[in-house]
Amino acid sequence: MSVPLEDLLVETEGKLQIIRLNRPRVLNALREKTFIELGAVLDKFAGDPQKRVLIITGVGDRAFSAGGDIKGMSGMTSKEAAAFARIVHSVLEKIENTQKPILAAVNGVAFGAGCDLVIACDLCVASERAVFGEPPAGIGIVTPFGGTQRLPRIIGPKRAKYLFFTGETLDANQALQIGLVNKVVNHENLLEETKNIAFKILTRAPIAVGYSKTLINSSMSQTLEEGDKLEAELYAKCFDTYDQKEGMRAFIEKRKPVFKGE
Repeated sequence: MSVPLEDLLVETEGKLQIIRLNRPRVLNALREKTFIELGAVLDKFAGDPQKRVLIITGVGDRAFSAGGDIKGMSGMTSKEAAAFARIVHSVLEKIENTQKPILAAVNGVAFGAGCDLVIACDLCVASERAVFGEPPAGIGIVTPFGGTQRLPRIIGPKRAKYLFFTGETLDANQALQIGLVNKVVNHENLLEETKNIAFKILTRAPIAVGYSKTLINSSMSQTLEEGDKLEAELYAKCFDTYDQKEGMRAFIEKRKPVFKGE
């Protein structure tokens, strides 16, 4: 069943798909409906062999997302809050579990839920105007958006604790220095620069890129022995694909490969 979109805008450019968080009047605050829509779009993206890379960004010049919709959360009971957290976590797990790269193009503030959405993405390109922060303790809650689990694995537990404990923010260059961001670009060129990275990914073998995502994500929770075993298994599986044969043949013939994702 398709979900009518109100909080998102979705565009397609060949094998690239772009999702824009579309609540600019509230700085693209994320509510339950936003996550339900995002989950539906992710399911369709994951199941479409013609779509290979996804970019998530925000509408407007001020915010990627200023965080969760506080007005919507303020009246929740603990039971309702638990149900909301389950919905959110299921969507963020879809971002991580689809074997396709998902990039965040951060066009402004990314606070709380917005920051956590960025963290769940595979790569992050930030406008020079981007600002990151984790303010939920300032309103009496912990994040329900997975940030306490993912952020320490990227920047380390002490840096993550500092951000969550103090609510202090990071500008784009500070976020780059600690590994939260892959690249900082001129604000006007943000989407173009992010697309350039996406197009570069699109020249690679899709199955191999997907396996790489699986292996790197799993390395965060597996032992080295378990990870090595899985790496060897997926390496071997590559040799059952058309893309492995095409890639190696193209290398030997000194030409660009034409991958099919098969």
